[in-house]
Amino acid sequence: MAGATGRYEEYARQEIQYIEAELKNWFLQRKIAMERNMAIRKTLEQNSFSGLETYAAGLPQSQQVMWGDLVAGKPRLENTLGVDAREMKADMYLKMFKQSTDLDHPCRIPGSAFLRCLKANFASQEGDRDSKCGQAFNVFDACRNGIKQQQAEATDTAIAKQDIADQRAKGLFQRRTILLDTLSK
Repeated sequence: MAGATGRYEEYARQEIQYIEAELKNWFLQRKIAMERNMAIRKTLEQNSFSGLETYAAGLPQSQQVMWGDLVAGKPRLENTLGVDAREMKADMYLKMFKQSTDLDHPCRIPGSAFLRCLKANFASQEGDRDSKCGQAFNVFDACRNGIKQQQAEATDTAIAKQDIADQRAKGLFQRRTILLDTLSK
């Protein structure tokens, strides 16, 4: 009996070492990922890359509203504004959009086409602008929604992978606890 018990204790110690190494690996991966993500976020915030968020610190309220229109709403040139003000607002939308997208951005072309249409028709009434630029906006809106869907799917996938790793670590920790309890008896 002593031989079997001794072999079991040796096996249990080896398994505990393996489990501890796996838990250490899991912990380090989580810590490195957290530090990496925090560094990326800090860099983006320092360089005023707010993504699809509209609450960037220090951004004037008017620009937050315009940014919200570009990423989620519909850029509009209200009829209550004067002709010069509508032209200026169209220029501001176009400038903000071009500065926030690079040439490889999938929505750069449809967004620019819609905003150029808006600028070209700033003197028209809102109903006329909507009929002239409606198709261009629909293409731009579909592109924005596609990007949001891709981001949501990527987030869901990352969370699922993280949850699987966490559940595995939880199981390993529970197995380690059982083995330690068995060895201490």
